[in-house]
Amino acid sequence: MPSDKTTVLDASGVGPGGITRVLTELVRHWPAGHELRVIAAPESWEGEAVSRQSGGRERTIAAATAALRKETRGRVLSLSPSLAIAGARLPVTTIVHDLAFRLWPRGLSRAVREYRRISYATAIRRSAALLSVSARTQHDLLGLYEAASAVWHPGSDLALPGTPPPGLPDNYVVVTGHAAHKGVELALEAIRAFPQYSLVVLTGDSQRYPDQDRVVQLGRLDDATYAATVAGARAFLMPSHFEGFGLPAAEALALGVPTIISPDPALHEATAGAATRMRSWTAEALVEALHSLDAPPRRGVRTWKEATDELVERLWS
Repeated sequence: MPSDKTTVLDASGVGPGGITRVLTELVRHWPAGHELRVIAAPESWEGEAVSRQSGGRERTIAAATAALRKETRGRVLSLSPSLAIAGARLPVTTIVHDLAFRLWPRGLSRAVREYRRISYATAIRRSAALLSVSARTQHDLLGLYEAASAVWHPGSDLALPGTPPPGLPDNYVVVTGHAAHKGVELALEAIRAFPQYSLVVLTGDSQRYPDQDRVVQLGRLDDATYAATVAGARAFLMPSHFEGFGLPAAEALALGVPTIISPDPALHEATAGAATRMRSWTAEALVEALHSLDAPPRRGVRTWKEATDELVERLWS
């Protein structure tokens, strides 16, 4: 066992979405006695960090590369494939969340696809170990890159809900909609069959949808407000065309909210069979699922403390 248990956490590949929650929860639950140094944290992230992302992707990667080159103690944990680890002198473990840029590139610009192609190839070549957030991503890595990885599941517990945003309707269902592959178009079509419900779309800051009757679009929410919004929903919808894991669905179930998922295998894995699964990627299948919706069965929740402890053990064993 190395005597210096310093983990340098490279967040240069972290943007809006589920990976930001991974960053937040890992830092919150990182064990005492293990120093954690966060490099290139998102500018809006509220935790402590050695450095922040600034000046766009190129400057962020250049600064993170230089910072990693200076680190001489411990090990590097990269939260998502990033070119910055090319500068690391320490052993690197990279977490791979999905391969959507290869398997579901719709909505991604050519520049984004090219950057991810290079960054993933760099991470696979440079990392001493790869961790996939699901068996589905493990399978995709092996098939597309012939790269072996171990599976590490994120936690799914949320902080206690706070206060929901003002103006939410009384009866609503929630769908995530910050990216094109989330299947929001299916939810927009299916909700027409349920005049008793409004549809709340959690868009973050990167995606907007045409205004419609009974559709409410919310921007970025803090953790407590997000939990309150999901907890107050009649159902949580995740009709995604593609997922690497599906953390929002697992979180909704942890809050006791009936949850509907697409046939995507990663979502089925993330929800451990407790969600209602659509028979196909169609609005009709989502309507059927909403009609047959039941309260989710009680199940154990993988906590973020458990997930963090396992990750630390993998890094230092």
